Amino acid sequence: MNVTSKTRIVAATAVSLLCSGTMVQAQDMKKYGTAAGWDIVVRGDMGPGCLIAKKLGNDMQIQMGIDETTGRRGYMALYTKLAANVGSGEKRAVIFDVDGQKFSGEATGQQLEGFDGAYVWVNNPDFIYDLAKMKTLTITPEGRKPFALSLAGTDAAMQAMRACQEARLTK
Repeated sequence: MNVTSKTRIVAATAVSLLCSGTMVQAQDMKKYGTAAGWDIVVRGDMGPGCLIAKKLGNDMQIQMGIDETTGRRGYMALYTKLAANVGSGEKRAVIFDVDGQKFSGEATGQQLEGFDGAYVWVNNPDFIYDLAKMKTLTITPEGRKPFALSLAGTDAAMQAMRACQEARLTK
């Protein structure tokens, strides 16, 4: 992975940059396309920024993206229809294991139209792009069992997301 051991995943300092209140509304998100099983989405409240989103069965979804509102920064979010055990705005420690390389961070609880979950800001936006070249992402939220996600196909999705970002930045 093309990141240094000092790269850390860090939480947002202002939840209002991600959403007004605690519920992200569908009108803020518009589908841009698909690639390798991922949806490419434009989020108007993030610059506009682009993200990739994937449903993991009927009960979960993951998002990874780039926010352009205050300079370029990456983020990851995991949402579930099951009890997430994290309240909106509540902070939780989380460990990300990317093919054996571990990163720590702080997730912020959030609701997303029928889903509860959390997001983290990434202090190195290239981390999001580099992640796509890896094989497995394992997320371990504080007090919860680890959750592993195959990253197969994520590189193609990230390339489509980059095209989305470039198209949005030139408008």
